Amino acid sequence: MVIFWLIVAIASIVIEIITLGNLICIWFAIGALVSAILAWLKVYTAIQYIVFFVASILAMLIIRPLAAEYLRGNTVPTNADRLIGKTGVVTREITSDSWGEVLVMGVRWSAISVDNTAIKKDTKVKIMAIDGVKLMVTPVE
Repeated sequence: MVIFWLIVAIASIVIEIITLGNLICIWFAIGALVSAILAWLKVYTAIQYIVFFVASILAMLIIRPLAAEYLRGNTVPTNADRLIGKTGVVTREITSDSWGEVLVMGVRWSAISVDNTAIKKDTKVKIMAIDGVKLMVTPVE
């Protein structure tokens, strides 16, 4: 069984490497290594399987939150958030079924209405959020 658990661990690590570190199978590698130690110590096979599942789940519950912070660290700041709260002018009408265009700080952006309503050209709008490459706006009252 030691060989079996080592093969499971190696296969899990290889799959993890292939998926480019998305934390898909690393939990199973940890569980398999713990079970390999138990197999080496001649613990019953049924207990090895139980420990494999428990160790894999515990590894996921403990390591995932710690690793999530590291994985999120790859975001590149763009300064686009500085537009939130600013006022712009609609240069192409925004409708419920198509994006419009808003001029903000001298730059034209694709835009949609926050509440999915139409906003006519030349209306002043407030930028409420940014979704991908488009602004989410609401008319200024």
